[in-house]
Amino acid sequence: MRLPDTIETLRRLVAFDTVSSNSNVELIDWVANRLDDLGVRVFVQHGPEPGKANLFATVGPADLPGLMLSGHSDVVPVTGQDWSSDPFVLTERDGRLHGRGSADMKGFIACCLETLPRLAAAGLRTPVHLALSYDEETDMGGMRQLAAHLAAAPVRPAACIIGEPTMMQVVVANKGAAIYRCRIRGFSVHSSLRDRGVSAVEIGAEVVAFISALQRRLSAGLRHDGFEFPHTSVHAGMIRGGTAHNITARDCEVLFEVRALPGVSAGSVVDQIREHCERVLLPAMRAVSPECGIAIDEVVDAPALDERGNMHLARSIMPLCGCTAPHRVSFGTEAGILQGVGVQTVVCGPGDIQVAHQPDEYVEIAQLGHCLDFLDRLAGRLQRGDLSLG
Repeated sequence: MRLPDTIETLRRLVAFDTVSSNSNVELIDWVANRLDDLGVRVFVQHGPEPGKANLFATVGPADLPGLMLSGHSDVVPVTGQDWSSDPFVLTERDGRLHGRGSADMKGFIACCLETLPRLAAAGLRTPVHLALSYDEETDMGGMRQLAAHLAAAPVRPAACIIGEPTMMQVVVANKGAAIYRCRIRGFSVHSSLRDRGVSAVEIGAEVVAFISALQRRLSAGLRHDGFEFPHTSVHAGMIRGGTAHNITARDCEVLFEVRALPGVSAGSVVDQIREHCERVLLPAMRAVSPECGIAIDEVVDAPALDERGNMHLARSIMPLCGCTAPHRVSFGTEAGILQGVGVQTVVCGPGDIQVAHQPDEYVEIAQLGHCLDFLDRLAGRLQRGDLSLG
């Protein structure tokens, strides 16, 4: 009955509309109450803003380093997407369970919740922790807050498995994911007098052109063939500004991202953009008006996961899920944050990242079964105390 029960748990999790702009507290409270009924020790960590909370639960001895199973509770919006069914009602079609967050990553959370009763009754020698975070899909503020708590704790987890959708393959490295906002202040005049003004939109276009040229240089440089796109990437995703066709735009904003290879700082890429703005663009702008300016601010910088810190854990986990070789992915995860506070971390969970964030997102029922089998094998090793966490 574990698979049907897991599907019912997933149905309940999907029904919580935990789009990152909404509260996740109702879901956290529901999970906390469920774990309390099992006698599991639960810590709910409320965020600095109302309506946000992390959960950290422990099964087994609290005074020993253990293994953490981690998932984010928030999901991306459905606005503007063409769904075949209600995205917050789990719907089965052809062996697939459709619903927002079914793959990313409430399917993994459901599998963990169905496995915890066995763990709670097993008399574990090595503790297991369940962590649920908030706002992974925006600024990863939840995991940053939880990681700071773990770093200061007397005993922290020795290792972590983050259940992002990897088709149950073990991922040992992911690129960083950093977002930056470039704000440009021009000088507004009537367009018939454009030589007396500075169009922030045109300067924004020059920034985007430089970013495009910078990507070509990055693509000719350092590479890591373990990744599908083997280079650090920089990409301008949004540009907006101006008020009318006949006014030189006073303001423009360019939003761009950097996905850096492990060992590469996103800041080193952004420094090249800043240097171009200060050396090439700003002098001509300020020759027209000293009011002009360019400011580049960090929105979020999630560090990469570096495989040099987790291969021992990966080799212990891979046989339990049938993974024959470690994988590397270009999407960002919370793993680098945990690695930064000394928790060796890998990524492994049910579902396909290609359907995450998409309309009609789904997880295959067979993937949930695969995850449950993996967690059963993991539980057996933890019960015997013979799983090496490094």
